Amino acid sequence: MGILEGKKVLVTGISGGIGTACAKLFISEGAEVLGSYRTMRPELETIGAKLFVLDAGSREDITKTVKAEIRAFGGIDALVNCIGITASEPLFAASPDKWENVLETNLFSAMRILQGAVVPLVSRKGGSVVNISSVFGIRGGVGQSSYCASKGALDAMTRAAALELAGKNIRVNTVAPGFIETDMTAGFDEKFRSECIAKIPAKRFGKPEEVAELCAFLISDRSRYITGQSFVIDGGLSV
Repeated sequence: MGILEGKKVLVTGISGGIGTACAKLFISEGAEVLGSYRTMRPELETIGAKLFVLDAGSREDITKTVKAEIRAFGGIDALVNCIGITASEPLFAASPDKWENVLETNLFSAMRILQGAVVPLVSRKGGSVVNISSVFGIRGGVGQSSYCASKGALDAMTRAAALELAGKNIRVNTVAPGFIETDMTAGFDEKFRSECIAKIPAKRFGKPEEVAELCAFLISDRSRYITGQSFVIDGGLSV
């Protein structure tokens, strides 16, 4: 029996590398998965999740859509929010439009999605929420001011939500990956990639499946005394 046997899980951003890895692992551990995506990939149709479209960069009633999809799914026991984008630019030449887009997608969508999931979780007598943050929301990064700000704020919102929802038996944590082999890092040139690896004691980028394993633990009953925490998974990255 898997550690998620009988659980229903909403995974947002399922078309990304971490989202896809989470969905696959959760299903293999006995969960039913409801997944949101913005861009369809052929692989999504084969993983066994129920899918729906959600544009996290839009303000068009995300909360209402999430509530409706959860209701049709028969409720959820956990939410794993994997939505995230980045915009590389120097802080002092940063575009306000790009900043707003990153914050809208990475922070405000997470807030709206959580608002849509709270009542269903309460009706199931509690559950677990995991927001995918980033180590760079903690440590900062050159040319990534909007991304770092959005992820740092996501960590803070998560801690506040953990305090507010503890009485409802809902746990809320973040997972903060470092460099992971996803589309976001696929465009790195070899020189920059080598420079990044030189800062990582593990001497490699992480795998989406390794992040998924941590998320599976955090939404399982094995972590029932853990809430309001941010778990860094970065191979020991130093900056």
